[in-house]
Amino acid sequence: MYVCVCYGVTDKQVKQAVDSGAVDLKSLQKALNVGTQCGKCIKTTLEVMQQQLDVTPNYYEVA
Repeated sequence: MYVCVCYGVTDKQVKQAVDSGAVDLKSLQKALNVGTQCGKCIKTTLEVMQQQLDVTPNYYEVA
């Protein structure tokens, strides 16, 4: 599914970016440009990101 039509970013690309360490909107924007044109995709992008974070082990957590 396309999340960002302006840049042709899919939910799979967002999930892959999260798996590669993009754990906030700023890092997703840097990696994929998602949400940097019209901004209409930010809500959906954040939802996809959170879904992926929920199913991915959090290796970035400090004990």
